[in-house]
Amino acid sequence: MSFSSQTKGELARIMPSKKCCMLAEITGFLRVAGSLRLAGGGKFTIVASTENPAIARHYKTLIKEYFGSNAGIEVGNSQMPGKSRGNYRYRYSLVIRPDEKSSQILRETGMMLIREGDEFLSDGIYQPIVRSKCCKKAYLRGLFLGVGTMSDPKKSYHLEFVLNSEHVAHDLRKLIGSFVDLSAGLIERGEEHIVYMKRAEYISDMLGIMGANEAMLEFENIRIGRGLRREVNRISNCDNANVDRTLTAAEQQIRHIEIIKERLGLENLEPVLRDTAELRLELPGASLSEIGEALSPPIKKPGVSKRFAKLKEIAEGLER
Repeated sequence: MSFSSQTKGELARIMPSKKCCMLAEITGFLRVAGSLRLAGGGKFTIVASTENPAIARHYKTLIKEYFGSNAGIEVGNSQMPGKSRGNYRYRYSLVIRPDEKSSQILRETGMMLIREGDEFLSDGIYQPIVRSKCCKKAYLRGLFLGVGTMSDPKKSYHLEFVLNSEHVAHDLRKLIGSFVDLSAGLIERGEEHIVYMKRAEYISDMLGIMGANEAMLEFENIRIGRGLRREVNRISNCDNANVDRTLTAAEQQIRHIEIIKERLGLENLEPVLRDTAELRLELPGASLSEIGEALSPPIKKPGVSKRFAKLKEIAEGLER
């Protein structure tokens, strides 16, 4: 099961305890997953589709609990080409007919409004539904269960809402921005409007806001693991580079010492330079700090560096 499907499965098990949150979550889901069919006499049938059977069962229960409406479930073939999202092969449609309070549901969710005595279908997020913070969270949960998806955090950080309505997309971006230190991007992909997040901390916060606490903890564990691996690789690369530099410098120092040994003789050097040169020949892979600690008396790294600089000067003079 993908990380996205796993997250939706967790969210589909949440039953809001407050009536206002029930309505907000139902509204969010119907806004992005619902469509209308004419049923005659100016009435409509609401059809809300998903490829996840757990989500269909969840909203059937939620609608029954809030509205007392017994929505039917129709099963058909998946409309996604190739492998469908979540690897589901079927599409589950909640069907709410006029005799199951479809008109009441449309009005109470703000999907159908009245202006100058005439009813009309609204667009965007109905603001009275998301006045409180708890309802905003529930609404986002409904949207994600309807059209949300996210990548496997082991591979990349990406969460998005795929929307058909530009108005809803702009309203969703504002809704996300109403939470402290949280924001989302907006792009167009063909005829679709994508509200997305790529920053790991934003995605983690969004999972927590929607109530996917198990998914958030797993996401954070993966994120920490990826961070540790990056740090280990960085340190390893730095260590390898330092080793390379140490060995290269040691090779040059040994070459200078061999020139002095051949053309002048180490016994003719000052005692401190002779001791340093002989120690380098004994410890060809040692760092400057290790050379300094092995000398008697021990000296610091800058002092060792000055001695090798003097040996280099002597060797170059002998070569000339």
